[in-house]
Amino acid sequence: MPLPRFAHLLIAAAALAILVLGTGTVRAQEAPDSPSPAATSTPPPIPSPVPSAEDPKIHKLALQQFVAWQQGQIDRTYYTSEVSSELTDDVITTASRTLSNLGALQSAVFRGISHAPQGDLYVYHMTCDRGAVDMDFSLDPKGKILRIYFN
Repeated sequence: MPLPRFAHLLIAAAALAILVLGTGTVRAQEAPDSPSPAATSTPPPIPSPVPSAEDPKIHKLALQQFVAWQQGQIDRTYYTSEVSSELTDDVITTASRTLSNLGALQSAVFRGISHAPQGDLYVYHMTCDRGAVDMDFSLDPKGKILRIYFN
């Protein structure tokens, strides 16, 4: 059974947290001899983006959404109902903390469109004061966000 789309966002947010915050060999909550957590399936890697002309409306949406995620102020009307229903307060808070640790957004560079198996994704490289992250997202035919990943 494939993972729901939002599970991919959670996995990407967790990967971002590890990338930004680093990892230790033992977590404070775990004893050194505790068993390893069960393996989880991960989404397939996102193919490299293909350069293409940037749409100013998509650029504006990317900036707006990145800052909204950093601030933890997600406007659910920008998302499909399926994704919106999966955006719990905990998910938003965790992602917001992680992205806000990068600092203020300095630039957003459109890298192109990734033709992934799950659909085309707009790929932006977001550079902040203290780090950078790729933000990949796709839109449904009505212009609502269907998927969003932070890598």
